[in-house]
Amino acid sequence: MKSVFFVISFLLLSISVLAIDPVGKIAKANAAKERAAEALKNGDYEKVIEHYTYLLDSLNYESPQAELNRAHAYFQLKDTVNSYDAYRRVADSDNKELKSKALLQLGNLSEMQKEYENALSFYKEALRADPGNQKARYNYELLKKKMQQQEQQNQDQQDQNKDQNDQQQDQENKDQQNKDQQSKEDQNSENQKNEENQENKSEDQNSEEEQQKENAEQQQEGEQSEDEKSEQEKEQQQQQEQQKEGEQKENADDQKMDPATKQKLKEMNISEEKAQMILEALRNKESQYFQQLRKKATKKQDSGKPDW
Repeated sequence: MKSVFFVISFLLLSISVLAIDPVGKIAKANAAKERAAEALKNGDYEKVIEHYTYLLDSLNYESPQAELNRAHAYFQLKDTVNSYDAYRRVADSDNKELKSKALLQLGNLSEMQKEYENALSFYKEALRADPGNQKARYNYELLKKKMQQQEQQNQDQQDQNKDQNDQQQDQENKDQQNKDQQSKEDQNSENQKNEENQENKSEDQNSEEEQQKENAEQQQEGEQSEDEKSEQEKEQQQQQEQQKEGEQKENADDQKMDPATKQKLKEMNISEEKAQMILEALRNKESQYFQQLRKKATKKQDSGKPDW
């Protein structure tokens, strides 16, 4: 607290002395500028700020050049806030050359912050204030070219991104088409497989029906064959019986042949033995004729043919 009071008292005393002694103020101002210049030469920027602050704030010395030098010292110490404020004060000066330099530095600070539009605007103002400021012109042209290149790169990147997006979209559309085509082919294959299965199933059913039909026909034929066999056995038995009956009848005929018949055979010049042979042949023909009639009667009619 005492130190603060001492500083305030010292400042008030200095102001009073300076107001009373303007010659002493000028001497102190010159001494402060010399100390600041020496510190700037030695690269002691903190001392530079200290001496110029005493000159500008304590002595209330108006000097755009001193303000610009103090701003440079802030800039070298990377104190961007104080340097920016100091350059802004110089930019309001009526001195065109100093104003142009301050605007140049404001442009540099803006470019460092990547505020390229503001930087370009400060460079333009610096050239308007002093068209001979070659540093401002160089920085303006360089930044403008850099911004154009950046804009072109951004445009190229956008075009590249667009091309990539288009290619990706085309690939997605192609993949979707392939997927749809594959799905369609799979569906067609599945339908064809189902149709083949259905056809195979139908063929199996038809084959089964045909087999059943064939088995039924074979069974029917077997039954017919059995019937025919039984009929043949029955016919053979009848033939044997008829033959036996014929023999018996022949013997009976031989025994019963009357003298008149014998006389007639003798007139026809036919022996009894030949007459018996002719009679036997007729009997056999008669027997065969009856057998054929029985076969025709027992044979089943084809269901696919008409009755007539």
